[in-house]
Amino acid sequence: MMNLLTGAQIKELDRLAVEAGVPESTLMETAGCAVAEAIGRRFTVDRIVVIAGSGGNGGDALVAARRLHETGVEVHAFTLSPSADLSPLTKEKVELLLAAAPGSSTLLTEDLSPLIKALSSADCVIDGLLGIGVDRPLEGRYAAVVRAVNRAQTLRVAVDLPSGLPADRGRLLGEAVHADLTVGMAAYKPAHLLYPARGFCGEVEIVPVGYPPQVLDKVAPIASVVEGEWVRSHLPSRAPDGHKGTFGRVLIVAGSTGMSGAAILCAQGALRAGSGLVTLASPGLLNPILAAALPEVITLPLPDREGHLTEDALATLEPALATADVVVIGPGLSRDLAVTTVVRRLLTLVTVPLVIDADGLFPFAGRLDLLRAVAGRAVLTPHPGEMARLIGRSAEEIDRARIDLSRDFAGEHGVVLLLKGRPTAIGTPEGEVYLNPTGNTGLATGGSGDLLTGLIAGLIAGGAAPTPAAVIGAFIHGYTADLLARDRAERSIIPSDLVDALPYALAEVENGSRRCRQATQTNPHSPFG
Repeated sequence: MMNLLTGAQIKELDRLAVEAGVPESTLMETAGCAVAEAIGRRFTVDRIVVIAGSGGNGGDALVAARRLHETGVEVHAFTLSPSADLSPLTKEKVELLLAAAPGSSTLLTEDLSPLIKALSSADCVIDGLLGIGVDRPLEGRYAAVVRAVNRAQTLRVAVDLPSGLPADRGRLLGEAVHADLTVGMAAYKPAHLLYPARGFCGEVEIVPVGYPPQVLDKVAPIASVVEGEWVRSHLPSRAPDGHKGTFGRVLIVAGSTGMSGAAILCAQGALRAGSGLVTLASPGLLNPILAAALPEVITLPLPDREGHLTEDALATLEPALATADVVVIGPGLSRDLAVTTVVRRLLTLVTVPLVIDADGLFPFAGRLDLLRAVAGRAVLTPHPGEMARLIGRSAEEIDRARIDLSRDFAGEHGVVLLLKGRPTAIGTPEGEVYLNPTGNTGLATGGSGDLLTGLIAGLIAGGAAPTPAAVIGAFIHGYTADLLARDRAERSIIPSDLVDALPYALAEVENGSRRCRQATQTNPHSPFG
């Protein structure tokens, strides 16, 4: 897992590292070298423009400039502050660059024409103008330089964060550099992951900068970003002599008139996750449709009224509840009053883990006390609109505060909360938050969430605990969409495509493929599940 830290926490790491005996200059050299190496791995460049502010980001960028010069790249660096106004370390890095490449650094005044001319012939520009301390809109020369960088027809690489973005939130303050690559130092910052700021970062690569392990241990991350290797190592094992009973029984209570597709996709997700036996309990009116669509699934017709469950369904369900290893409640159930009663009573009957989604969440609106009955064994999977209904806040507010909200809600109610969105945030009863880096706009289609619900249930049935099942499910769900987007338009991806592609995505995850290892290097067009 990769850590997510605030700007203040990064500054604290810097302070603690220096106290532990790591010279600040060494940290800057390590960071700048990492930027140069990231550029060298990805791009072939002959001429680079470097824009350096007066602080640490400027120093990092100047170190990168020197290192690239040493490899034969033509470098032209611009500083916006005279030497006397630079931090001592940044001034030192200017002098080292000039010693290595005389005439390569220029003080940029109100006249931006030297910068614009240099940008016109550059292959790449390194943005080291501002760092993690931005707290107000850019003005004057700073805003003008950002506009010039964004207009330039060249690759844009940001040091730690694109200039103009506040580190700790997704909202924009004003103008900011549109980077093609952001080389983040030591850890993700919220702006690397939260929209709309995320859209300015391009590809994000996190690099180590030499903090000692004992220093890193002193600063607790606000969240963890999921990595492919973690997912691979936490997938439920498959005994070579296993049988259908070995790999778990999923019971899905789903579907209503017009919503049979939700039930079908959920069942397919559970099957693709490896569940040995899947039973789909739905209104009896739907049974001919479901039985024909799902030959691998046991269908259990339930008493209904015009395609909606009635309270009599509980008696029919009870024998199936006794043999289930995990129960899914919600996809396509409808919000009929009788369905609400069925769901609330089910909570008192189910003793195994539950995954609750979509219409299964509706009965909790205004009755969050009901979650006490399932504390410690439930996964809730709302999108922001459903979460808004649960807690009485706007979807926009939920999007802005998704990290803190996921942590607080999960901790207060003792459930795993998988809050879909950008990025999907998974809060745990223990106060942890996991952020999923995979996925793209191909997931923004009705039915995608139903598939995810079944996928999580199938993982639980196979032996995963609720928290890792939710984390793994979100990662694989998004990774499958990313796999499909390699050779087709995101807009054309539909949930049925995901069902068919899941075995291939899972194979890459299980085998630790290079593409999976790179999945944490985030996709700038991804809504993260």
